[in-house]
Amino acid sequence: MNRISCDICKDLLPLVKDGIASEDSVRAVKEHVTECEACRKLYENEITEINEETPNLEQELGKLKRRIQIFSTMLLMFGVLFGLSLTASEEMFYNSLIMPVIGALGYVIFRWQAVYQIPLLLLIMQSLINFLGLARGMEYMPFVAILMWVGIYTIFVEIGILVAGLLHFAFRKER
Repeated sequence: MNRISCDICKDLLPLVKDGIASEDSVRAVKEHVTECEACRKLYENEITEINEETPNLEQELGKLKRRIQIFSTMLLMFGVLFGLSLTASEEMFYNSLIMPVIGALGYVIFRWQAVYQIPLLLLIMQSLINFLGLARGMEYMPFVAILMWVGIYTIFVEIGILVAGLLHFAFRKER
């Protein structure tokens, strides 16, 4: 076989690296690399760069899923706080729209566990808001009223969870 020069080897290295060089070119580059120290270093650097550059797809998907879940959880918490802040105001009837969305978002995050986790979150957050209002000397709700509002909101949340679960079931791919 004909020997190639260092310049030709350097020109062929990117093609070999990308896996698009012909078998003869790959063979010629490997033969040249065994004889030439300078080109061997370039060849080894090219190969290690390939291994370092290729990201692990599963790790990247895991990172993306965690980021989406963190964002969804933050959005859920904001929605709960916003909805509960409307409880004692004249805009409280917007909760009939907000709470089903919170339920659907809860289903996306927790799946069917949202059936009990979101109402528990509502109860904890409403109690915390009430306690903070009491500590600041503001008007507070009796515990029975808190339970009543959480019960009403739970009905709306459960509707959202049910709709999201049914949509998930309906659009699930056949396996």
